[in-house]
Amino acid sequence: MIGNQATPAIRPTTLVEETTGGTFRGTDVTQTTLTPAGALLKLTTYSTALLIPEGAIPKNQRHSVVLSIVRDDKHHMPVPTGPRTTYLSPVVFCGPVDTKVNKPFVMQLPHCAENLSNWSYSLYSAPDNVTPWSKVVTIGEETINTPALVQIDKRYAYVLTESFGKYVLVGESATDLQERVACKKLRLFICGPSTVPEFSDVSLRVYIVEDNPGAEERCRQCEQEIGGLVLGRSSVLYFSDIGQGLCIDMQCVGGWRTKCASERQTIPFSHVWNSNGTALHCSFTLCRTEHDKCDFKIEVQASQDPTMETGVATLSISSFAPMARDGHCQHSSSSFETMTICSVGSGSNVLSTDRFRLSKDVKRKLCRCLDPPTQKRNDWRMLAAHLNVDRYLTYFATRPSPTDQILDLWECRNRDLNALQQLIEICRTMERPDAVAILEQIQQPAPWL
Repeated sequence: MIGNQATPAIRPTTLVEETTGGTFRGTDVTQTTLTPAGALLKLTTYSTALLIPEGAIPKNQRHSVVLSIVRDDKHHMPVPTGPRTTYLSPVVFCGPVDTKVNKPFVMQLPHCAENLSNWSYSLYSAPDNVTPWSKVVTIGEETINTPALVQIDKRYAYVLTESFGKYVLVGESATDLQERVACKKLRLFICGPSTVPEFSDVSLRVYIVEDNPGAEERCRQCEQEIGGLVLGRSSVLYFSDIGQGLCIDMQCVGGWRTKCASERQTIPFSHVWNSNGTALHCSFTLCRTEHDKCDFKIEVQASQDPTMETGVATLSISSFAPMARDGHCQHSSSSFETMTICSVGSGSNVLSTDRFRLSKDVKRKLCRCLDPPTQKRNDWRMLAAHLNVDRYLTYFATRPSPTDQILDLWECRNRDLNALQQLIEICRTMERPDAVAILEQIQQPAPWL
């Protein structure tokens, strides 16, 4: 056991230092000391997490690790893909890159893909800002030599890998059986000056960003650099891979009007689809027509096809007052089908602690139960099927303990308070009373008992 030692400082990493300008933003980066007990790092604003399981490093070792959002445009070197490929997740860095682990860690990335089966997904990585991006894997094209597994859920992607660095999830329309049309969720934010001049014009900026957690914070930070404020946000905009640009209309009433001849601006399709995670925006200039008007209102509409009434994102503001900070970071709701069902919850139903539900000893017992193949197949393979992570079983089969990897992924994907009870019910459905008994020994009694 390690005695009382000073926590080692973060080893300098060029990527993190340049990204944050030498100063960490509280919402953009988190750091901790990794011990043999593992670690769970979370960036709540961006719904991004890094789970390093217990036993990932040898005893008596400690490493400082960091999880960060890479937002500076100079770090968004385009991924070397075709013109119809688009970013679906933020660029995330975990490191230092020379950190060695002896079992895969799990990284949670939010994504903005809609209608999941219409996409072809690829994961790219790079160790730093100098080395070009390299493709880690395209989902559906894995081999036994693929160094990572990517699990796509409705709102998040989960990456199992042993290599630290920066990562991004990209996608394009799938063409496996027939050509499909991919669709991603965007959101618009309208921003303006912190003070409105009495007699001069006012410039408003409309940002078009991926509808991932942290989108508002991202626009807010861009505006802070120029002394601006976020004034409002739109409903969700569904932007499809159909080659049509984005039309943005602005209408003003109550003493203001747009100064340009047209109240519509059109952004080319490629600028939106290939923005590579940058904060794309356009500007409108307003001039005052009357003073002391009390019915002031600005309305913005955005769509790919302005002749259609559906698929239109709207926003409106009735003052130049700053928008209240978003109190949550949930994705927009969706009515489309999903590839898998993830039980990640929200609000008070989410486990707030960074502790693991399953200790190394409990996992070892479960692995002894479920690793050996059974004639009924009610082993780790059935567990993977019930957890909806059985798309590529070969990844787990080639690991020293398939059950261990599945449970690490479960730990990161399922942070609900009732997740352990759900796991017990799965084992009961699998007709594995031995696994049920192990889990029931660690289950906390309900607070009302």
